[in-house]
Amino acid sequence: MKPRQLLTGGALACACATVLFVYQRHERDELLQRASTPEPLAAQRQEPAPAPEPTPPIRLREARVEAAVPPPLAPGPTAPEPASPPRDSAVTPPPSPVSTAQLRQRLEAYFGDEPFDPAWARSAEQHAKDGVRAALPDPSQLRSVECRGSLCRIETEHGDSEQSLTFVQAAFMDPKRQVWNAAFVTVRGEDSTDDRIVTVTYLAREGVELPMERLLSPGTDDTQAFQ
Repeated sequence: MKPRQLLTGGALACACATVLFVYQRHERDELLQRASTPEPLAAQRQEPAPAPEPTPPIRLREARVEAAVPPPLAPGPTAPEPASPPRDSAVTPPPSPVSTAQLRQRLEAYFGDEPFDPAWARSAEQHAKDGVRAALPDPSQLRSVECRGSLCRIETEHGDSEQSLTFVQAAFMDPKRQVWNAAFVTVRGEDSTDDRIVTVTYLAREGVELPMERLLSPGTDDTQAFQ
């Protein structure tokens, strides 16, 4: 019985070893097949993330600010420029004021053209003599008095200019001692010297005005002054 049992047991052990070898070989072959067969890349590594789409460049828009420009003002009327005299034309200087000699000459001409009024002339001459003598300072003296229709010519002599001025103020400007209240013009006589001042006064009739504008107007044409 024992040899048969041992044989049976040995056979079983050999069968088990064969099965185990076959199983292990089969398992090894499977592992080798797996190792030799490349697996998909997706199983071994992760696919890289898709690259982000490029962002389009930002374009800066030019901002244009247009300010409203007011319309130009219409040109207003301009004053005309004064016409300049031609260069070749001579510039006329302003007339010079009347001189003492011219005024004396004009007064003589105006008095000489006076019509004669005998009645008024005689009364006026006497009145003028009395008033002038009362106003004369010492040693001034009266030379002459001559009257016509509306104007008297009174000539006096004085030691200096101060006496001459005192006489004119007292005789023709002072209300208390004036000859009469009327218009008058006094000029220095032509024959005056350093130690003797001659004054000639033209005294108008009361209510009569002297032509002072023509007497004092500038110019040299005295022949037409009182025409």
